[in-house]
Amino acid sequence: MAYQGIEIAQLRAQQEALNKQLAEAKERETLLVLNEIVQKMGEYGISVSELTGRKVGVHANELAAKYRDPVSGSTWSGRGRAPAWIAGKDRNEFLMDKRAASHARAQAVLFSEGH
Repeated sequence: MAYQGIEIAQLRAQQEALNKQLAEAKERETLLVLNEIVQKMGEYGISVSELTGRKVGVHANELAAKYRDPVSGSTWSGRGRAPAWIAGKDRNEFLMDKRAASHARAQAVLFSEGH
């Protein structure tokens, strides 16, 4: 085993103690933030599925309808090629759930590449 000075050993022990304190502080802070998020979700009536953009009870291979054509009643999930009745138009006008429009905008900001 190579020689290790007393000062280096003491500094390494301090470093380990600081790393432990840092991990504990981060864990406490994370719990506080999670509690705040859950509180805000309850206050504003936001579900986990709304936050993540997933629908409860919808399997991965079947997508819930998000848009409806007011004329024909046809629906579209928003995935794949856009049907002629919505192509090139403002999709927010065809949303089945108008509340979803504000959530879609919020998710776009939250999950954009910059974050």
